[in-house]
Amino acid sequence: MSLFRYFPCKLSNDSAAAPPGHPPAGAPEPGPTAPLPPSEWAARHLNFIADPKQSAILDCNDPRVILLTARQVGKSTIAALRALYLAVHQPKSLIFMVGPIQTQAGEILQKLKEFAAELGFPLRGDGNNPRSLRLPNGSRIVARSSVPRSVRGFSKAALIIIDEAAFVDAAAYRALSPILAVSRGHLWALSTPHGHNNLFAELWHDRTNQWTRFEIRATECPRLTPEFLASELQLHGELSYAQEYDCQFISHGLQLLTSQQITAALIDQAPIPVLGLWEKTERYYGLDLGKRQDHTALVVVELTWEYGPRNPVTWQVPLRPRLTVRYAPRLPLDTESVTIPGFVRAATQRFAGEYGRPRVTETLLIDATGNGHVVVELLRREPHGLRLLPVCISGGRTAKHLKDSYLAIPRSDLLARLKLLFERGQLHLERAASGMPILERELRHFESSGNQQEHDDLVMALGLAAWQATTDHPSLLGLPEGQAPLPQRRLI
Repeated sequence: MSLFRYFPCKLSNDSAAAPPGHPPAGAPEPGPTAPLPPSEWAARHLNFIADPKQSAILDCNDPRVILLTARQVGKSTIAALRALYLAVHQPKSLIFMVGPIQTQAGEILQKLKEFAAELGFPLRGDGNNPRSLRLPNGSRIVARSSVPRSVRGFSKAALIIIDEAAFVDAAAYRALSPILAVSRGHLWALSTPHGHNNLFAELWHDRTNQWTRFEIRATECPRLTPEFLASELQLHGELSYAQEYDCQFISHGLQLLTSQQITAALIDQAPIPVLGLWEKTERYYGLDLGKRQDHTALVVVELTWEYGPRNPVTWQVPLRPRLTVRYAPRLPLDTESVTIPGFVRAATQRFAGEYGRPRVTETLLIDATGNGHVVVELLRREPHGLRLLPVCISGGRTAKHLKDSYLAIPRSDLLARLKLLFERGQLHLERAASGMPILERELRHFESSGNQQEHDDLVMALGLAAWQATTDHPSLLGLPEGQAPLPQRRLI
């Protein structure tokens, strides 16, 4: 049977609204003039029998699909089948395949060519691109690397497939997505995990976006035997196996915090202390000043107290401190320094009289490293009512007092305390707080070396606020409340 009879059957872009695995609303039942679903089409004409998960992916018509898989479960084969199905049924369409390097994108194209040869199509390029295939109905399939400049100039793609998407830079995503603007085409991102510090991991974990998610672990693939997986576990170890075969995002040891620690810190509502503990509430403000390409960022951390379980021997009820991030705004780039005092004052007024309480003790730590002393002087003249502590972040080993009431804090100490607070579960992030999505993203990408491809302004502001809170209340770190860590001592 010739497949050329499918060429007039053009797929409608309205199919993007159909649920995964179902035909679009109003579409005719498969018959002599209607195209078969991709999984049935592959079975009938290519003798490819997809397993249940592969069938669900093949038949998904959603506009954005993200596929998280183990190694060797057939994701490239599924992508090649979906691309060929679309090219056959939608004449003169452009299918774009992208990989970290051109040869990886070419692997999907090679699988597609093998299927196309089974259908009797001549294997010829499009005349412009070395890795390409042109079908008799005018459809083109092109494979390119993810280098942004190599994908510019293309337009009206019906489908873009990004293979090994966790290894593709965010700049490539930005260069690719406009190609779908006019055609309203589909975008597929396929990959095994590769740590947390990439856009693929961010897209997978962000449940507020409109991507349809599929996950295939090695144990769910009937073609991978338990004996093979056991040998891989023994050969490569648990961490490597978890990422390559169990779809787990394993940190490469560069991030300050794990994704699990950040997720565990998120809470829906900030705690409200009981009436007898209202007066013990304190707030700590951390202000990181922008430098050229950085934002000026402010983080407000609230310290509240709660009663712990009664001691069955002494009948004493201990008090336990708790830190919650309540506010995390940042100013646009190149904001004038003279506006910063008003920025801080607006933050203090935001919490004035909250819960009907009298004004609580509030402390502001400001990163005065570099030219920050100008902003310090402006804030000292501002009637904001805050205890102002200028800080110089240093690369030394110990904290020490400087002249004019300045304090030098080692960057390593700042980050060590922040990390310990997350590990102990003493620092929480209020989901609804202003600026929280940006702070959460910075925390997930932040590296101790500072070499992450993301701003760190809110993280450093949070570190400043948390540093002073732990200095005033060492019980947050598991130390006796009356035995504060001295500024001149390094906290390990």
